[in-house]
Amino acid sequence: MTRLKLFIPLLLVAALGIALLFGLRQDPHQLGLTQQDKPMPTFAADDLLLRNRTFSERDFQGHITVLNVWASWCPSCKSEFSFLSKLGQRTEFKLYGLNYRDTRSAAVKMLNELGNPYFRSIYDPEGKLAMELGVYGTPETYLIDARGAIRYRYSGELNAEVWKVEFEPKIGSLMKGEPLP
Repeated sequence: MTRLKLFIPLLLVAALGIALLFGLRQDPHQLGLTQQDKPMPTFAADDLLLRNRTFSERDFQGHITVLNVWASWCPSCKSEFSFLSKLGQRTEFKLYGLNYRDTRSAAVKMLNELGNPYFRSIYDPEGKLAMELGVYGTPETYLIDARGAIRYRYSGELNAEVWKVEFEPKIGSLMKGEPLP
């Protein structure tokens, strides 16, 4: 019995090692989406720039939406803004922002300095909506269909290559009413 007790820590370390090995093999950009094919959660939040306007899940219905989670304190968010500016000019979807756990003044300052790529931006200073969506961190980008259902999430910085591989085929499928690739 005493010898068996000596092997328990060794077995625990081996199990932890195996779990870490499987975790390291997963692509961090392809995180599980708890809200897959479910409607946007019910919420009410302030518009970042227009203090007398609010958002709700209904704002995501009737058009394809790309929702980008960002913050002024996030270096990757700042570096993706030039690409987001190009996306904001596209007409096949609306680009919304979700300002996550930030101060209004810092977020507005960033938009003024780097340019505002968003159609509108949700202000989520406590991260309540982000928690409902299952946000792990910034930046993250969600694809929402015209019914308001969340169809895809990408975790990480957007750029032209990611956009072409991950988003363009899915948006094309949504526009045609086909299942996502």
